Amino acid sequence: MRRMVVLASAVAVVASAAAWVRRSRGVVSTGGPGVMPGRIGSWINGYMDRPLHAAVARLLALQPDDDLLDVACGAGYFLTETASQVGHVTGIDLSGPKVELARRRLGARIAAGTAEVVEGDAGSLPWADGRFTAVACMDAFPFFPDPEGALAEMRRVLRPGGRAVIDVNPRIPEGTESHALRGVGGRFMAWNDADVRRMVEAAGFAEVEISHLRGSDNGLFNAMSRRSFGTDEETIVAAVKPLPSPPADAARAEEAGAVG
Repeated sequence: MRRMVVLASAVAVVASAAAWVRRSRGVVSTGGPGVMPGRIGSWINGYMDRPLHAAVARLLALQPDDDLLDVACGAGYFLTETASQVGHVTGIDLSGPKVELARRRLGARIAAGTAEVVEGDAGSLPWADGRFTAVACMDAFPFFPDPEGALAEMRRVLRPGGRAVIDVNPRIPEGTESHALRGVGGRFMAWNDADVRRMVEAAGFAEVEISHLRGSDNGLFNAMSRRSFGTDEETIVAAVKPLPSPPADAARAEEAGAVG
């Protein structure tokens, strides 16, 4: 109980500070919507996202030989804690302060050449085609101004056969149309499952699977989420970049060989 009270108090302090910054300066010090500022905010985000991180890692089936990209990596908690066994990890975030925090957390791995964290936009990823075997994106996608473009970029930097798992949150009831919402972090989108599937497939992904996850294992945060958004569940989509189709002549020759 004491831990929950302390955590709730920290949330209130951070939210008040963020609101004051907006009023006084017109901007949020983190440099991006939907994020909590500073070390305390990063710790709160990391604490709340533990179930989400575990679910994403499980769906990605991460292996030591993977080359993983975390889009909107924040302070790097997923990369340092849940994906620590992955051979090479990379993070990108729009917020300069969050990038600095992630670089500190990953300092030893960056020095060893097995990690990289850059400041940048999900809509224009600074890597060559086919660089990564796995891509994760959590707690940020509904805030992207061009989600379709971000999906296309994630697919582009994946190798053929590479996996992507994206937290599309929040879940909305069946039969509800996709719509925009506004919360403490700003305007964000809420898509129904049918629109999520269409959007991901239109970006060129295959084997699209949609699941739903309770956003936290903390009852207080779940209650806050239900009060704010009408749900405490998030929509998670897993997909694969398809392997290239064989040339028509090779396909015909293979079929003829099978018949013969």
